[in-house]
Amino acid sequence: MDFFEHQERARRNTVLLVLYFFLAVALIVVAIYIVVLIFIVGLNRKTEGIEVVPVAGYWDPEIFAYSAGATLIIILLGTLYKTIMLSSGGSVVAGMFGGLPIPTDTTETKLRRLLNVVEEMSLASGVPVPPVFLLEEKGINAFAAGFKPEDAVIAVSRGAVERLNRAELQGVIAHEFSH
Repeated sequence: MDFFEHQERARRNTVLLVLYFFLAVALIVVAIYIVVLIFIVGLNRKTEGIEVVPVAGYWDPEIFAYSAGATLIIILLGTLYKTIMLSSGGSVVAGMFGGLPIPTDTTETKLRRLLNVVEEMSLASGVPVPPVFLLEEKGINAFAAGFKPEDAVIAVSRGAVERLNRAELQGVIAHEFSH
């Protein structure tokens, strides 16, 4: 699989994730409806004995509309907040994870190697060279963030920079470019 096939597969996976998101939202709406219905039935139950009388029944369109509406508004506001925050560019995301930009004139050998690998991958894939951020964590990790190539960044953990050789680092960076 070449770079562009991998990139296309990543795009298809994104569509699948969006579908999963909508499925999850639908399941959350149903779960909230059930909780609200149980609460309302609990308020309306007979106090004599232990018998529970579902006054509203098990399907109440009005209760469903209110609980679904409130749930969807909360999810929509949360999604809107995160979308606005992330639309500021990949550097905001990297900053959220504690990433610091690596200066392009760094003299630290391993960071210089990372910047060179990012530049090589950028040339090979035909996209602008993204800013590179360093995450101060021991584990081997990396991510690409940004909605468009113009605002994208690459973030790489200190563990990846220190423990991976050049070929392994190229593999990690190539994977991130495929997103």
